[in-house]
Amino acid sequence: WNNAFSFDERKNKKLFVPSLKKINDFSKIKLLKNSVEKVTFEEYDFNTVMQTCYGLENLYEIDWEWKKIYLVDNHNHVFYFWYLARKQGIISDNALLYHIDEHADTRDPWRYLMKADSQDLQKVFEYTNFFLNVGNYIIPAEKEGLIWETVQIRSENALENYRAWKFSNLEKQERSIILNLDLDFFEPELDFIDYNLKKQAILDIAQKADFITVSTSPYFINQQKALEVFRDIFTL
Repeated sequence: WNNAFSFDERKNKKLFVPSLKKINDFSKIKLLKNSVEKVTFEEYDFNTVMQTCYGLENLYEIDWEWKKIYLVDNHNHVFYFWYLARKQGIISDNALLYHIDEHADTRDPWRYLMKADSQDLQKVFEYTNFFLNVGNYIIPAEKEGLIWETVQIRSENALENYRAWKFSNLEKQERSIILNLDLDFFEPELDFIDYNLKKQAILDIAQKADFITVSTSPYFINQQKALEVFRDIFTL
């Protein structure tokens, strides 16, 4: 459904979804080279200029401090990996989601995932790719019961609020904790928010989380910049 954006106006009618690769070294993370066959996201910007974007060569599974990070380009792909983590017993239903992002990603899709279908990873995969897009994948996980509550951290004020209450609240959580980070939180227009404030909040949640998903969001931030930030925060 990422392909539905400006579909009728675009010359290119396909988007590329990378395969998954397990790595243990950040140097193995590669970006796609510009290729008509491997456009990751395409949409008109606010100036009505078509933006053709290229993302990751692969989706990546990375072991970090005895837990898993899944690094994706288009953010809706994390939906599948949340359900994979549940299947593997890494997280359980009614998890607490910390969503650190420039955007809320809480639009409604036109169809929800049924509880029975959520147990079938092939159906979850199909739902992720054919019914979800970068802006509507959180609400379906809440409706189905995987996510109990979503804490939105999208501003300097939200970061300060988190810092104020984290020690008295996060430690007491008996639920599974998911960190869901979009690296567009570091795009230049948000540089007025202190970099280290962002980094320390992310690391604090990451160290307490059971599972971590990270998106490079090709349309919203330069991909080289996104990977620089990712490597700096999650240094192996």
